[in-house]
Amino acid sequence: MQLIKLFVSFIGAMPFVCQRLGGWLFGLYLNLVPNRSARVTRLNIELAFPELPCGERARLARRSLLDLGDKFFRLIATWIRPISVNQSEILEVEGLDAFLKATHSLPTLILLPHIGNWELFGNWLNQHRPYTAMFRPSRIPEISEFVRQARERGGNTLVPASTKGVKLIFKRLKQCETAILLPDQVPKNGEGTYVNFFGQSVLTPVLPYRLAKATKARIFLGSAIRAKGGFRVALTPLQQAADCKQAEWLHQMNLEIEALVRKYPNQYQWEYSRFRNAPDGSLRYD
Repeated sequence: MQLIKLFVSFIGAMPFVCQRLGGWLFGLYLNLVPNRSARVTRLNIELAFPELPCGERARLARRSLLDLGDKFFRLIATWIRPISVNQSEILEVEGLDAFLKATHSLPTLILLPHIGNWELFGNWLNQHRPYTAMFRPSRIPEISEFVRQARERGGNTLVPASTKGVKLIFKRLKQCETAILLPDQVPKNGEGTYVNFFGQSVLTPVLPYRLAKATKARIFLGSAIRAKGGFRVALTPLQQAADCKQAEWLHQMNLEIEALVRKYPNQYQWEYSRFRNAPDGSLRYD
């Protein structure tokens, strides 16, 4: 366990050039050596982009796996490095003034999909607005505590990914605070419903809708997208009608996420089994 912690600390403290080289080599490994991440990435891209020729899907998969290798090193570095160093990677910010104005003293829910560097987004946001987010511990307690401490820098609060955690987030929103949710995770049984995403019915968490409706929270889509020389952070309001029903609300949420992913398809975490479960109870792939 201690060796793993030392390994993570070593990666995070590596010079930037070494991290980039390590990320490229890891991405190359993912492309060349048979592995589950590569297999799921290719299957998900095939389901999401059936209109693309096979060659273009293969190129997108290769770019995605190279990005995944780079992402592995960048996410760890974000945990380790001082906040000031992380902030220096932000080249451009879009929507911050409008966000602060629209959410001042109001309950605010930020939806943060698995694209770009979501760890950097959270690290950046706490300089402007502390937040509450859910945290699911890993199987390695030392690493879990390591990640928890990194994410709670700046006054953020992590709550368990459980009923207790949901109640705590609800309480914080009722107190006109800010919370972050990951809207593209596969939910547990009874916590999701099937909604269209890239032309496929995918299991989608209903928690964002329930919290938004119960607290009348302002909803924003957040991202930190890799650009040349750094990252571009964006906060985009999610426009929803006041009387919007659950199915319509979640459909619009998935459309907004899909639009973002279509702009930067190689930076999405395609190796996550988002498309695996089908509405009839079968599996699209093992």
